[in-house]
Amino acid sequence: MIRWFVDKNNKIPLYLQLKDQVEYYISTGAVQDGYQLPPVNALAGELGITFETVRKAYKELERNGLISMRRGQGTFITLHRGNALRARAGAGKTIRAREAPEAEKDPAAVQAAIDLIRQYLHQGTEATSGLSSGLPSGLPSGLPSGLLDARRVFEQAFDTLEEEQSRQEIIFTECNQLQIREISQILTKHLNLPVRPVLTDELIDQLQALPDEEIKRMLIITTGFHVNEVKEAIRGLPVSVEVLITNLAPETRRRLDSLGKKAKYGFICRDQESAAIYKDLLKAELDNPDLNLTCCTLSETAQVKALLKSADVLLVSPPVYEEIKKIAPRRLPVFNVFERVDPMSLKVIKDRILRSNGQ
Repeated sequence: MIRWFVDKNNKIPLYLQLKDQVEYYISTGAVQDGYQLPPVNALAGELGITFETVRKAYKELERNGLISMRRGQGTFITLHRGNALRARAGAGKTIRAREAPEAEKDPAAVQAAIDLIRQYLHQGTEATSGLSSGLPSGLPSGLPSGLLDARRVFEQAFDTLEEEQSRQEIIFTECNQLQIREISQILTKHLNLPVRPVLTDELIDQLQALPDEEIKRMLIITTGFHVNEVKEAIRGLPVSVEVLITNLAPETRRRLDSLGKKAKYGFICRDQESAAIYKDLLKAELDNPDLNLTCCTLSETAQVKALLKSADVLLVSPPVYEEIKKIAPRRLPVFNVFERVDPMSLKVIKDRILRSNGQ
């Protein structure tokens, strides 16, 4: 069950707290494509905030392409819009669509191909052409067998190249090395396709370096926290985007439950905005409204040291997990709150890839 809340005493603006909650629920799979969010007036009344605060949060989410506000129908999560998601034009560092030049005859290239075929024929293929059983289908008659065999070999080569050119190119992007490394490996194994790991900060530069034909085959996979950044980066390009769900593993939940309701929890992340919203989100996630939880950022050195000494368990966000693991006492359990890739999410992405490839 989705729980909505805001902390009116926190310095983070209320509309940002609400926006961050929606992104969190998208990333953990609590809400998925097509999920209907509460009406603006109803949510404002439930939280005791103004209509305009909720509307501002929704408008920000809509601008980022995460929701759709439909007059007379409601507000819905919209993560997938056909096979190629196109963000709207606007300001900022973006990649502009590039037009492929028209194909032209290149005499030098033609001559190089002729020379290559002659070299092939010179190697004695006529003697071993294997054509005595009949000509391959689709090849014209009336040509010397060696030339026919050369054409067969070149057609096979072109078929192979065409297949390679039509194969989908996949990037997984996130803001930290831990996730792009581990999740890219998981995706490669599950999809049986190579997956290129790219940090979100480097995505635009990576895409700019790709040829047009590769861009057309590109699929980008990310989490709900970064889907708006990805859409900003691909603005103007026919690139598909898929959202991968990550969350706590069931085994971790069982271990946390075994600690009891009175256990002292610490949560450490990279930025103040996340620290502000996670206190309530984790209480809801762990179904413990009285959870004894202290939150801080990695840069708050004194608070981090205090948590390492006093907490019974540490929950951390992926960007700081490896650093915290290095300094945490061995007795202290440390868990990445987005450690598990949701199997159903993987299946949905794989099915879409198969459909887009006509399989």
